[in-house]
Amino acid sequence: MRGPILAAFAAVMAALTLAAFVPVEAAAFDRAANERTLLQLINHARTQRGLRPVAGARALHRVAVRHSRDMLVRDYFAHSSSARSTGTWSVGEIIGWGRSYLGTPQSVFKRWMRSPAHRSILLGSRWRAVGVGCARGTFCGASGAIMYTVDFARRVR
Repeated sequence: MRGPILAAFAAVMAALTLAAFVPVEAAAFDRAANERTLLQLINHARTQRGLRPVAGARALHRVAVRHSRDMLVRDYFAHSSSARSTGTWSVGEIIGWGRSYLGTPQSVFKRWMRSPAHRSILLGSRWRAVGVGCARGTFCGASGAIMYTVDFARRVR
């Protein structure tokens, strides 16, 4: 009786060992879901502190998505509109990226909230509109990177 049990145990262990080396496909990337989640996290943080939520703006969304894609395609990490005024609009921008669990909206948001400079933009009382955009690709040789851009704005005239 002991022989069949040991043989079964050995077969199970072999199967588990083999399974550990079989590549697992990356989780599906849902850009819209990531963007919605990040916007929810931003607005939750704002309302918890007595600030008004920011409203999604289609034009800002397009700019944010384009910037995220461009950073991946051209392999750079830099702001395109970092906290500047354009005359009729005041603009602030946050960018971030990560892979695997560090590329989730929750992880990127937590890192931003730990940074005084990013936190001040996220919780800026002057912002009224926002565009959240993300893209997935290869960044600095790392495949599966997710790049995020958040553009805040407020009309000043």
